[in-house]
Formats: sequence, structure tokens, C-alpha cells
Amino acid sequence: MFGYVRLFKPTITMGEYEQYQGLYCTLCKRLGKHYGLLSRFTLSYDMTFLALLEMALAEDGPDFCPGRCSFNPTKKCLKAQNTAALDRAADIGTLLTYYKLRDTLADEGFGKRLKARLMQPFAAHGRKKAAKKQPEMDKLVAQMMARQTQLEAELTASIDRAAEPFALMLQEMAATVAADDTQRRVLERFGYCLGRWIYLTDAVDDLDEDLKKGRYNPYLLARSPQTEEEVKATRAYAKETLNACLAECIAAYNLLEVCRFDGILRNILEQGMPHVQKRVIAGEELTK
Repeated sequence: MFGYVRLFKPTITMGEYEQYQGLYCTLCKRLGKHYGLLSRFTLSYDMTFLALLEMALAEDGPDFCPGRCSFNPTKKCLKAQNTAALDRAADIGTLLTYYKLRDTLADEGFGKRLKARLMQPFAAHGRKKAAKKQPEMDKLVAQMMARQTQLEAELTASIDRAAEPFALMLQEMAATVAADDTQRRVLERFGYCLGRWIYLTDAVDDLDEDLKKGRYNPYLLARSPQTEEEVKATRAYAKETLNACLAECIAAYNLLEVCRFDGILRNILEQGMPHVQKRVIAGEELTK
């Protein structure tokens, strides 16, 4: 995933921040345990959010205990002992990394292709392990990437169609943690709107680079911007769609009965993601 689903630190409470950081650090450790040291560099906010949502809906909590950072043993942090959701997030993140590398090898320039080629053996090994544990997820991600590649090859100018594969993938991922049919329907809508928001935010974020390198971007095909002012206008044009996606995502979340982490999840949805969106629309660079 892309790193846009993140906290807004200025308003999060210290206790909630420590819990979030504890889940983030534990996910890092689970990646290393299952997929090796290099896999820790694939750690993302988005996979942390996926695990956070699953644990928020589960009857049993993560059961935190004191721990230390693997890379900096002098740094104290919380450690989650109930790691099922984090292990699942690690599996899915590993699958996404592999298919993203394949996409990079097909579409990017020499420098990024070289880096991807060097990482491919490690990623392929990780994907093989993850696919054994999550065969349906592996199939889902592969189908999404194939459909996305097809739409890009067709130079699809429809923003809705371009965002559909990723949105449907997140819809299915979110639905897998549902406890009943009612919750499943809500999670499907939540995941769909979240996936759509992530994909379109990434498209807006990449406008300048895609225009410069002649790469596919639905906003470039839909709006055909050429000058800096036209690119700025395209970013402003995207704001309405992104606002609608985020509003529907929050509306779906409000229908869920969460057992824990509501403050963290609301911080991400109501403050963190809008802040990221604002910066992306303004053309500011994000640290991913």
C-alpha cells in the first residue's frame, strides 16, 4: 500500500500514541520473524491500520506488555502479545510488496527497475511463504494487479474505473474480518471507499512525476494538464472526489461497533487522512 493512512500526532493522546506505536513496532518484529530482516523495510502505516481495525473489532485485545525496539534496544516500547491480526497484516503486506515490485519492473525507469530487480528474489521468497498462509489473499492481489495493468494498458481516462480494482481489493480484505453478515456489508463499504481514497490520493500525489515521465495517471488523461497552473487546477479538481470518498469511509466506520482503539481510528480517519489529503492536493512532498 502507499503510506497515506496515518495518524495526526498533534491531537493524539500520549496513551493512544504509545498503543499505536506498540502495534507498529510489533508488526515490524513479526515481519522480521516470518520474512527476514529485509522485510522490515516494507513496514507501512497502511498495514498497521489494517491490523488495528481487525483488533478493534475482535473480542480479545492485543494484550500489551513492555518491550524494546529491535533496531534500538535502548528505546522502550509496548509489545502486543496477541499477534494474529499483525501476522495477517504482515502476510498481506508481503504479498503487496511482491506484486508492487513486479509492477515497478514493468513500468519504471532504469534506476527503480535495478533496485526492484535486486529485491525481487527476496520478495518472491516472501510471497511464496505468504501465499501458503493466505492463498485467497494472494489470488485477490494478483487479480487486482492484473486488472490494474489492463486498465493502464487501455489508457483508461475514467477516474472511477481506474480506482475500481484497488477499491474492490480493499473491500474484500476488510470483509474477511467480519463477524456476521451485517458487519460484513459495512466493512465492504468501508474497505471500498478506503481503497478508492488511497488509490486516488496516490494518483494526485504522483501527478508531477507522471506528467514528466509520461506515465499512466487517470487524472492526466481525464484533464490533460500541461502547465504548472493546469496541474494545480487538476489537484483542486480531485479534492471533491477525495472528500466524498473520505466522508463515505467515515460514515461506514460510524456504523461499526468497535471494542477498542476508537480514539486512534478516529484520529486517523478524521484528522490524519484529511491532513495527508490537504498536503497532497497542495503538492507538498510526503515522507513515506
